Amino acid sequence: MGQPMNTPPRGKPLAADDYAARHDADLDFETVCLLARQQHNLSQVRALQPAVVLEVGCGPELLVAQVLESPNRVTEWQVVEPAQRYADIARAFAAREPRLRVTTDYIEHADAALATAWPDGPAADLLVVSGVIHETAEPEALLQAGLRWLRPGGHLLVSVPNALSFHRLLAVQMGLIDSPEALSERNRQLGQPRVFRPRDLRDMVSALGLTEVSLEGYLLKPFTHAQMAMLLPSLGERGVQGLIDLGQAFPMQAAEIVMLARKP
Repeated sequence: MGQPMNTPPRGKPLAADDYAARHDADLDFETVCLLARQQHNLSQVRALQPAVVLEVGCGPELLVAQVLESPNRVTEWQVVEPAQRYADIARAFAAREPRLRVTTDYIEHADAALATAWPDGPAADLLVVSGVIHETAEPEALLQAGLRWLRPGGHLLVSVPNALSFHRLLAVQMGLIDSPEALSERNRQLGQPRVFRPRDLRDMVSALGLTEVSLEGYLLKPFTHAQMAMLLPSLGERGVQGLIDLGQAFPMQAAEIVMLARKP
């Protein structure tokens, strides 16, 4: 299918392969964020039971593998992933799972590949854009590129780190940052130009013409990634799961927020 693009779309501070290398070089507490994100995504997919899924950016932990291990109605799952190392992970799974197709490209450049797969037009019941839109200065363009392939009545599942996360609010109170939206050193290292408040995500999705179904959160993160990494041995699996579940109870202060929206 598509070939890797040497030049990222406008708004992307880092090329995908550079981003993936930096991301994977310092996972520490990010492994917990990935776990929480995929737990929530999995619960949503199980509830929606889509037949055709388009996923933008699969990352290192495959949601599709978890979905297909449980009862499902999936007939086709399209992954569009610009980072070669992540696309290779998906392609290795696709070698034994014929329902999965992988395009190594940016979603903004993937129209030709998706038109080949879906010559009759939009076919996806669910568009998954998980932990992606804060990596570009033009998130609307990224979402629009994916939404072109979402059929009327289909759903968008989009998640981002939360500017109102407890650890950011604490940093403001301590005088370490001026506002919850202030970019952290990790944001700068990963070329992430923006942090979203819940209302920012709501406004963006509404402006794209979608109807909000739910806005939720997961994972309560009291401190920075580096500080949380030091606590992991003491927390153990039960403590980690407790923090993930507590974020669902306090979604506006959770580490990440996730919106489910419907296309008219």
